[in-house]
Amino acid sequence: MIFLKQFSRVLMLTALCICGNVFAKDIYVSKTGNDNNSGSIDEPYLTINKAASVAVAGDVVYIREGTYEETLRPANSGTAGNPIIFQSYVGEKVIITAMEALSGWSQDGGAIYKTTVDWDLGQENFVLNGSVALDLARWPNNEDGKPFTLNSKRNDGGSAGNVINNAFLTSSEIPAIDWTGGSVFFYGDKPGSGWIAWKAFITSSTSGRVNFALDKNPNWIRTFHAPADGGDFYLEGVKAALDYQNEWWFDKNTKELFVQLPNGTAPQDGVVSMRKREITIDLNGRSYIEVRNLAVFGGAIELKTNSNNNVLYGISSFYGNHTQGIFRGFNAGKPSVEVNGTRNSIEKCEIAFSAATGVRLGGSFNELKNNYIHDFNYLGSYDAPLVARGGTDNKILRNTIFNGGRDGINYNGNRCEIAYNDVYKSNLIADDCGTFYTVGGPQNTEIHHNWFHDTASRGSKRKAAGIYLDNDAEAFSVHHNVVWNTEWAGVQINWDGKDIDVFNNTFYNNSDEMGAWHKEGTSFTNVKVWNNLGFKGEWEPQSDKQNNLITDPSSFENPTTGNFYLEDGSSPIDQGRVITGITDGFIGANPDVGAYENGGERWVAGILWDPALGPTGSGCYGLPGETCESCTTPSTWYADVDSDGLGDLNNPQSACTQPSGYVINADDACPVDNLNTCTIVHELPGVIQAEEYTLQQGVQREDTADTGGGMNIGYIENEDYTEYQSSIEATGTYTISLRVASASQGGTITILSNGTSLGNINVTNTGGWQTWQTINTSINLTSGTQNIRLVYSGGTGFLFNLNSIEFSLSTLSIDDFNKDQVNIYPNPVQNSLFIKGLKTNQEFSIIDITGRVVKQFHTSDNQEEINVSELIRGLYLLRDKATNFSYKFVKN
Repeated sequence: MIFLKQFSRVLMLTALCICGNVFAKDIYVSKTGNDNNSGSIDEPYLTINKAASVAVAGDVVYIREGTYEETLRPANSGTAGNPIIFQSYVGEKVIITAMEALSGWSQDGGAIYKTTVDWDLGQENFVLNGSVALDLARWPNNEDGKPFTLNSKRNDGGSAGNVINNAFLTSSEIPAIDWTGGSVFFYGDKPGSGWIAWKAFITSSTSGRVNFALDKNPNWIRTFHAPADGGDFYLEGVKAALDYQNEWWFDKNTKELFVQLPNGTAPQDGVVSMRKREITIDLNGRSYIEVRNLAVFGGAIELKTNSNNNVLYGISSFYGNHTQGIFRGFNAGKPSVEVNGTRNSIEKCEIAFSAATGVRLGGSFNELKNNYIHDFNYLGSYDAPLVARGGTDNKILRNTIFNGGRDGINYNGNRCEIAYNDVYKSNLIADDCGTFYTVGGPQNTEIHHNWFHDTASRGSKRKAAGIYLDNDAEAFSVHHNVVWNTEWAGVQINWDGKDIDVFNNTFYNNSDEMGAWHKEGTSFTNVKVWNNLGFKGEWEPQSDKQNNLITDPSSFENPTTGNFYLEDGSSPIDQGRVITGITDGFIGANPDVGAYENGGERWVAGILWDPALGPTGSGCYGLPGETCESCTTPSTWYADVDSDGLGDLNNPQSACTQPSGYVINADDACPVDNLNTCTIVHELPGVIQAEEYTLQQGVQREDTADTGGGMNIGYIENEDYTEYQSSIEATGTYTISLRVASASQGGTITILSNGTSLGNINVTNTGGWQTWQTINTSINLTSGTQNIRLVYSGGTGFLFNLNSIEFSLSTLSIDDFNKDQVNIYPNPVQNSLFIKGLKTNQEFSIIDITGRVVKQFHTSDNQEEINVSELIRGLYLLRDKATNFSYKFVKN
């Protein structure tokens, strides 16, 4: 256990350290700063690199708004309970980019322009014109600008599968230019193949022919996808092919970049950019680092080697590791985010766009949760939006994953859980793959409560599966998944499938519910297919089949919109069998057949946030490929479950516009009530938002420009008032801090409690109706429930605006608190936080790093056990509301 000393006031949320009496630092970085500064909020550093070089365990680095052309690489690791946190300053947008803006353009000839740089990343070179990603010069041209439509040609000949060093491809349509030094893309699709595409460097060319070496490992890349068998191809990477808008070529010898833009226009200085760094966030060899609420562009995030107990939260990553994609194996090895090590967390991130892999997840006890991952693998290789290979005990939970050139999830691991994911649109280039793909075993993996749907291969190809357990898959539990609109089988199992449970799944509009390919001499062992709901009844004959049922669309609420909840009275109800650990808690005489129990949990899959607002809820960063809203001042909204206009503090969402079912007011003290019947009771000490009154006369609410957003009250005139029902925790002297703004003569606020005047304070002209200042006074309050009324007086016209009233306890009249020591443990905590050393009942708040109260509770004894399992990972303050003493803890 860790002993925590108390502190009299919290000036900055993260200024407390749990390491004895050592104070953690708040460090600031700004585009207007200087690396010779102190790093304070008034004297910020200029670069993230400077802050990262000095930050130590317990420090928080706040990065102010702007684009930073550098790599975030901490010099130190944090410790358990004292992570080093890098995050955007609250309400501001931060981009770390690997790109470098270019200038100094000159005309090379015709519509082609050039400039010189002093770097070369080889296959990882990547070029943008504004927000448009340019293509490496190619033939045929990418006329539709879409990465998954190949815009390719069919070859008319080539080398056989046994040819390595003198391989070739022929087509009478190949332009008569020298292709030496370029590359060929080829997708061979003869029957029984087509599951991978490949690229190779061209060693020479003649009329209608390109030559190359085709040394691939494993050799089936070549033998099953040989040029002689025909396929789709295109050529790229020579200057003579630079003949179309939005193309580029780089001369590695002179380090000159050549581009052709739409309509032959000349590039503007600072608009075209080129990748200069391969990595934007480097956490290799680092532990207990958290990076939160910012965007990265053009460079990878690596937690690759000896990286443990790190957190990525609220990150937007676009074009993280684009590559030309010429390699010997079946996977490029160029993920946008790579996670190995142990107990790392990637949560609520958007990771999008690249020729190779989105997230590469390995290591052990890592968690990938609530992420939006899409548009990866333009190569048609064994890359994917998510490649989870080689990991053990990892969790892949509640992600939305779509648009993959081959698979949605490409998996091979052990003792992992894959649950509540929404996966769709795989097979956009290759065939014989699926939304979920694996091979071999034993893998001891549970796949449950996922949606796999809406996938089809290109053209006449027809092997886009839902859950694909390929050759010799072993030891899988597949239950409570919904698989629909797949052109191939809902579940496909090949060769010697073994120890596979397929329980309580719903299949709809697949070629078959289940399919199998038994190569000669192979067969299933212990494959159980129970309680599944289908529409054709094509269950694999070698499996043990029990209580499976065929139904029609009338059994579901609305299958055309992906709603497969069972209709009341439908045929699957009570038709299943009991399966221990699978059907526990069923309703009725017997379990229902399929993924949903009628009257049970109406579970959904995928992310729990609105991608239109981005991971932070603040809208777009203005990066290429973003489709979210643009917003600079998001508000925090709260779920209004009972529609009384008052939100639940524990269910917030940050958004630019009001989400459906959410309100701005967070003071719902009544979980179930009727409109306008719930009285707001303000717990003091604490902050009262001025618009959260019980009674008022003459005032109006309006949006505020004050820090934190929300609303203020305005249009205040002489003899107006607002009243607030309040619960005073302790008798004592309170400092009242009021946020006021005035463009007039101002006025006076008189403070009353239950009709008795406690004091008054004057408001003067602040320079504008939204120019905010804090004014202070002191009053004496007795404990208990009372009505605090503010009466406003002054001359004619509007007097001032009021945003908030903070009550801080200056002195206590009784010894309510043990001022020697409070002990909280364990720290870090996962589920239950224990507090010891309390003398009397107290009210505590748990506050997150943004200052938002996420939990409130009263103690009832000398020791309290607090359930914090619902909190997301991160740093929190535990604050005693009567004294304002605070203690820091970390939720894992």
